[in-house]
Amino acid sequence: MPSRVSCPNNHSVSGISIHDAAVCISEGRAIGVCKRCGKPLQYRIDHANADDPSGKQQSFLVTRAVRLGTRMEDENYDPFLLLLRETKTGKEQILPTFWTHGKSGTERGGQFAPLLTLEEWKSLFRRLDASFDDLEEKIRLRAYQLYERHGRRDGHALDDWLAAEAELRGREVLRAAA
Repeated sequence: MPSRVSCPNNHSVSGISIHDAAVCISEGRAIGVCKRCGKPLQYRIDHANADDPSGKQQSFLVTRAVRLGTRMEDENYDPFLLLLRETKTGKEQILPTFWTHGKSGTERGGQFAPLLTLEEWKSLFRRLDASFDDLEEKIRLRAYQLYERHGRRDGHALDDWLAAEAELRGREVLRAAA
């Protein structure tokens, strides 16, 4: 799975490792900003399913990360759970992954075999990072407040949700096309 750090305009970025991006996300910090367009950097993963004969690539955005903090004896081993959102469908998946640094200082990453179901991974993710559910509930409540502020007009639920999410996550507001 090729991973990259880029801005929403897909400008490539050098000098920031994928591991560093995962650490920033797990700590709730911004990865950085694009030097070309000034937009926030994102951690992206591109993947083609082995059983798909078309070889069609799917693109995922890493939206959350939980650093598990477990170290193997005598190894520089750094495991994470990453929450991925498929960019076209919005479908979420959990990707257990890790990084290790070799004796020469080279960084290698890998993925664990998904031995748990998606629901089991989500349950584990939520236990490790209780703020995961808290943030979603806060977004839900803020979106409802915006709905009420706009006179309870129907047809703007997605705009209210996106505005609430942007406000609480400190991101730029996206608008839904009608």
